[in-house]
Amino acid sequence: MCFHLAPSLQAPEERPRMRTRRQGLVFFTALVFAVLPAQARLNLPQSKQVVTLSGEIVRTIRANLGPSTATAVELPVPIQEDLLSALPQDFRGACSAMIENWGEIANGTAEWHVRVLIRQANQVWLAFRCGSRASEYVNDYDERPALLRLETGKLEFCPLGSDADNDSTLYHIEFSEVLPLESTQGVAFKVTEPAGNPCCDGPESRSGERWRVFADSPHGVAELLSVTTARDDSSHSDDPEVDSETTYRAQITLDRDAQKLVREVAATFCEEVKDITWEGAKANPHTVSERSGTLRYRWDPASLLFEEIK
Repeated sequence: MCFHLAPSLQAPEERPRMRTRRQGLVFFTALVFAVLPAQARLNLPQSKQVVTLSGEIVRTIRANLGPSTATAVELPVPIQEDLLSALPQDFRGACSAMIENWGEIANGTAEWHVRVLIRQANQVWLAFRCGSRASEYVNDYDERPALLRLETGKLEFCPLGSDADNDSTLYHIEFSEVLPLESTQGVAFKVTEPAGNPCCDGPESRSGERWRVFADSPHGVAELLSVTTARDDSSHSDDPEVDSETTYRAQITLDRDAQKLVREVAATFCEEVKDITWEGAKANPHTVSERSGTLRYRWDPASLLFEEIK
C-alpha cells in the first residue's frame, strides 16, 4: 500500500447530491457561466506583464530591504501602495473583480498584499496576493509571483497557469530553495493549488502542490521545471453510489556535483486510487490501483531547462 488514508465517514445522504463524475464537471461549468456575469474574473490574470518602476520606488525598496531578506516578509504599507499604483489598471482592478464573485458578504472587501519571497543581491522575488478582509475568507486568496530587478526597476509577473475564462484555480506561493545551476541560478517555489474557490462549488474536488523552478534570463523570467509533489482528487457518483479518491505524493531530491551545482532532480512518487462504496453510513473503501516510481530530470545549460530522463 502506498498510503493508508481514512475514507470520509460522511454517509451519502449527508453529502451534497452530485451527478456522475463524467457529467458533473460539465454541468457545473455550464451552471457557473449561466450565473456569473460576462467577463467575470475567477482568479487573477495569468499574463507575463512587465512594468518599470520609478527610481524613487526602487530606492525606497532598497532602503527597506537588507542584502538578504527572510522569506514571507510583508513590505511596509506605503511601499505596497506604490507598487500597486504602478501596475496596469487591468491587473490592479482584477482583485476586486475576483472578490465580487465570492458572494454578497465579500463585496467591497477586496485587498492586496505584497510580500518578499526572497532577495538575491539586485533581484527581489515578490508575491502579490489578492484576498478579502472578511474573516470568512481568511484562507482564500490568489497569488502571483513577480521578479523585481533593482538595477533596472523592471517588475515582471510570472503566470502560473492558463488564462482560460473557466479556470477558477487559486494559487498560494512559498519560497522553497535556491538552485545553483550551470549558466544560471534557479529559485524553487512551492505552489499550492487549494481545493475550491469561494466563487463556485462543484461536484468534484481537486487540490495539489507543485515544485516550480524559475530563473531570470536575457528574454525575461523562464520556468525551468514544474513537478507535481501532491495531488488529492475526489468525485462522487450517484449511480452507482460510489466515491472515487486519488492521492499522489512525491518527494524531491537533488543530485549535486563537486561544485555544489544541481545536475539532476528526482521526484520519488506514490499514487493510490480508491473507490468507496456505502452501506448506509458505513464506508467500504477498495483500492483500485497503486503505482510508484521515480521521475528524473537532468539540467541542460544549453536550453536552460530541466529535461526528463526517459
